[in-house]
Amino acid sequence: MGELSRKIGEKGEKLVCEFLSIIGWEDFQDDESIFCHSPTNHKRPSAKKDRTTHGIDAFFSSRSQLQDFTLENIIISVKYTQSAYPANPSTKFKEHLKDLAETVECFMKSDLRAQNNDDYEMSGINGANDTGVLFWLSNHKESEQDIVSKVCNINLDKSLSFSAIHVVDNSRAAFIYNSISYIRNNFNEYDYYFHYAFSSSNYKDPDIEKYGNILPVEYLTSNIIPFRLINKSNQKVSFCLTSREDFSEETINRLLYLASDVSQDFTGEFIFLFPEYDVLEHEPILRKAKRLKNDKRKSLNIIVKSYSNDFRNLINE
Repeated sequence: MGELSRKIGEKGEKLVCEFLSIIGWEDFQDDESIFCHSPTNHKRPSAKKDRTTHGIDAFFSSRSQLQDFTLENIIISVKYTQSAYPANPSTKFKEHLKDLAETVECFMKSDLRAQNNDDYEMSGINGANDTGVLFWLSNHKESEQDIVSKVCNINLDKSLSFSAIHVVDNSRAAFIYNSISYIRNNFNEYDYYFHYAFSSSNYKDPDIEKYGNILPVEYLTSNIIPFRLINKSNQKVSFCLTSREDFSEETINRLLYLASDVSQDFTGEFIFLFPEYDVLEHEPILRKAKRLKNDKRKSLNIIVKSYSNDFRNLINE
């Protein structure tokens, strides 16, 4: 059993490493160990002695593109199981979250954090976010894949000290992976980038880019991922939004409004990708949305596709 558990854990870590590469989190540090600053409070329930260290499966750090002059320190925990997610996941989820939250708490006092922040000292950074990411993944393909929706409203231990932890389950990992894979495979005449949303939080920092290769940690748990697609031959720009929500009149109208507002200074070429898009069923809704939007702006070119891998999508080509 111990050898099997080790192999399952190694498979999970390898899977997440590949995933991190896809979202641009290159050059991360793996298998780090940090000193525990609360040995009694962080003691494992089954342990006889106080805790001395915390293991970090992966650590990634980069300049935030969504907050001015801010470093994003991301502490990653990988929980991978060969079995299906538990039918009642609250207990196991609390265990995983508590373990990561305590690791983040001690990371904030660690030499790893101090050294990493020092490396950015001369780059204009004046603050840092210490953010946890829990990859809770299952190898079981036939069971429920969206476990986050079952635990999003549970009561957490109020003694835990952390600012933010993002949870990625099979469903969210699939959304991100399928979105990127579809763009790679179907728009290979374009270079694709993640679009960085502009707001009052990131307008002062001159080193913040408008788009780039690194997925912001905030996008991990977003139901929409924005991309810029730049044609390799003529540099023409298309703005792409992939949606985790199904196609509907409400959804397409909301995305059209968002795309028009965000991209008004650089393109009128829009691509919307949904889990499912059926021309026979949905085209009348799309035509209505286009008509209403084109009343205000005549130059829009709108393409809608499904990013799901289904032979029936050939009708949409």
